[in-house]
Amino acid sequence: MENVRRKTSMQDIADVLNVSKNAISLALNNKPGISEELRNKVVQTAISMNYGGYGKLTSAIENNLIAICVPNAINGVSQFYSPIYWAVERELGSFGYRSLIASVTKEMETSLVLPEVLHERGVKSVIIIGILSKDYVYKLSQVIKNLVLVDNFYIDLPLNSVITANLEGGYEATKFLLQQGCKKIGFVGQGNQYNAYRDRCAGYRSALSSFGLTVDESIIYTDDNLFFPSTDFSSIVQGIIEKHLDAVFCASDRLAIQLIGILHKNNISIPSDISIIGFDDTENSDIVSPPLTTMRVPRKEMGKVAAKLLIEQLSARSKMSSVISIYPRLIERKSVFVKTQS
Repeated sequence: MENVRRKTSMQDIADVLNVSKNAISLALNNKPGISEELRNKVVQTAISMNYGGYGKLTSAIENNLIAICVPNAINGVSQFYSPIYWAVERELGSFGYRSLIASVTKEMETSLVLPEVLHERGVKSVIIIGILSKDYVYKLSQVIKNLVLVDNFYIDLPLNSVITANLEGGYEATKFLLQQGCKKIGFVGQGNQYNAYRDRCAGYRSALSSFGLTVDESIIYTDDNLFFPSTDFSSIVQGIIEKHLDAVFCASDRLAIQLIGILHKNNISIPSDISIIGFDDTENSDIVSPPLTTMRVPRKEMGKVAAKLLIEQLSARSKMSSVISIYPRLIERKSVFVKTQS
């Protein structure tokens, strides 16, 4: 009678590593309570012993280098992207992968030139953090088999993407202002070039409409140059002052903080004269004066989900592409005048 090959169990892995079965469970389910060194050992052993299909990862681990591709343009908004990057790197490391950063300049993006490091190191998997053009992402997808986008997606490119629920977040931010009695609410954002900011503006419009208010195009201030920190938007601020707005919804905290600074210089008090709400909840949002009310983007969670999506691709556990939207959460601070409850 032929010997039947027994499936590897968690206890088998525990016996090999001389640790508890509970430690193996924590490692394979990516839960806290063990060191990263032990977690990596467990994953590597699970792969070598073909536990639960982990053996399918063998070829990927032999070339276990994953590039985290970032556009140079995000340097000015690194406060937003840094937690995503570190979450991606940590999550990949917990599964035994090494990562390297591959930067894309604007010139490279325009000329569709891929980072040399991808060729030099034989990288076959990439996570893109930030916004790169559709043409550039498409070219990268033709060269790199396993690709995940973070904080961006293109409706006609069937790629795995992890994004913020921007439309819903824009709606919630504007609804909060409306619930406080604000009626003349402006919007300041980066225009229509970027999906995230376009969707946040769409959420703003939807909230106004749902409250029976007419959308006033003259108080929607959009400019793609606002994506860059050095942009001077004092003329926009002047328009906000002249129109005596009740509130402004800014598409990012950076814009909201800049707006607060300029309004202060013009002797405009916040929130007694005008309420300001942002989006992202970056590190400076709670130390500006007054502390900024904003929509918190769960950036660490975005990074973790993106890394897991890529690992699922590598292990052939998922062959379908998907766009995963993660909801932001309202963080109330002091930059919005809140009605007292009667």
